[in-house]
Amino acid sequence: MRRREFIARLGGAAAMPLIGILCIISSQQGQAQLAGCTAGSICIADQAEAAVTRPDQTFAVTKPNDPLGSERCPGTPVDVTTASPDEHRLACSAARDAIQLLGRCGIRPRQALHVHILSEVRHPFSGTILGLLDTKRDRILVTQIANIPSLVKDTPYARLPQRDFYRSLIVHEVVHGIMHQNLKRPASSHAAYEYPAYALQIESLTRPVRNKFLRSFDQSKIETGSLFSDAVLSFDPYYFAARAYHHFKALGNGCAHLTALLEGDVTFIAPPRI
Repeated sequence: MRRREFIARLGGAAAMPLIGILCIISSQQGQAQLAGCTAGSICIADQAEAAVTRPDQTFAVTKPNDPLGSERCPGTPVDVTTASPDEHRLACSAARDAIQLLGRCGIRPRQALHVHILSEVRHPFSGTILGLLDTKRDRILVTQIANIPSLVKDTPYARLPQRDFYRSLIVHEVVHGIMHQNLKRPASSHAAYEYPAYALQIESLTRPVRNKFLRSFDQSKIETGSLFSDAVLSFDPYYFAARAYHHFKALGNGCAHLTALLEGDVTFIAPPRI
């Protein structure tokens, strides 16, 4: 399927090809302009899309599962709201992984995280998405697992076991949430916000599943030394994810990349186009 056909299928406008991937909507980080969600229908309103919004603008339209119950994950500063005990266990497990991955780099939650698993998550500009970090309301919104097949159809994520991908989606969003809590200076590009979330999302997969995802791409291109950019993120978030993981692991100093991103712009991320 050609790229344009894929974008149309997801229901996004031409200017927002990242519908349904991992995007972050933030009213508090005006440096980043709306670029659309990222990768495979996970528009997590977490930095994948720090959108500038008016005070009266809605971040996301959601349809809750009935009934919803919020419950703290054992031993973890994360509350999960969902009607499904299985999704609660899965979300808590994924959140623990995200906290542990960032903890290795000395980056830890500064306050509790609130994960809401919903029957539908919609980006106000792009339609139905996988998930979103809503920094205005201090919550992470993730679609229920039953929606995954239709949202990732014809993408590299569709080749992965559904539960494995779903866990990684929650890891992606929780990483966004924790990084947001620790930011010292907002980044000026979407690529800078998405790099940590994608790198650790792919890192969180088991080796066989991760290798299956990485085999979707030309390895020589993944290993390229070119800068990470908003353009690549928008056009091919899956490739961006694969490159972010490879770059994070390549020289054994991935934690230095993440801590540097908390301070602001870094040399391996291209500055945004004016």
